[in-house]
Amino acid sequence: MSIKKTDNYDIQMVLLKTVYSKVELNFIENLLNEHNIPYILKDYGSGGYMRIYSGYSIYGTDILVEKSMFEKANTLIEEFPWNE
Repeated sequence: MSIKKTDNYDIQMVLLKTVYSKVELNFIENLLNEHNIPYILKDYGSGGYMRIYSGYSIYGTDILVEKSMFEKANTLIEEFPWNE
């Protein structure tokens, strides 16, 4: 007799936004932190080192959030007054 696991504890992450500047990344990180939205940053190639050293990455940084939190996070970013 085998026991089949029926609970799925996998967390599905989706792309919220790709940013190229450290300033924009910091703003979005602060917004997500203030609203208790967990996220993961994903750099490509040497992008992580470039971002730390020069403040930006030509490869960009992906900001991933849980699928269940995507709408809330996306709304926060869209409502933020970026040009003011």
